[in-house]
Amino acid sequence: MVWILLVYVVASNGFSGTPAVAPSFRGTTFATKEECTAAASQVASVASPGLDDIAKTGLFMVCAPSAPPPPDPPPPVEVIAPVQPAQPLAQPAFPPYPPPPKRPPH
Repeated sequence: MVWILLVYVVASNGFSGTPAVAPSFRGTTFATKEECTAAASQVASVASPGLDDIAKTGLFMVCAPSAPPPPDPPPPVEVIAPVQPAQPLAQPAFPPYPPPPKRPPH
């Protein structure tokens, strides 16, 4: 399964201002969740100089699977044909009728 590092930027422009969350953007992909979380922990947010103390920014990183894992394959079903008991050939109760007698031509 491939893991994606999603990054959200959160910014507030005042002491009582409502924070604004930017839509996420895809940082990069990783083969395992552990690699993704390690990369997310190494990212740091740096404030540009000259901002007031009340202006705040932040980054939120989320590791998410890029697609749901494939479902487990169903166990193989073993098809066993029912065993037919060996039946002896049915013997007729009476012998077959003899062929009809031939008629002389007219």
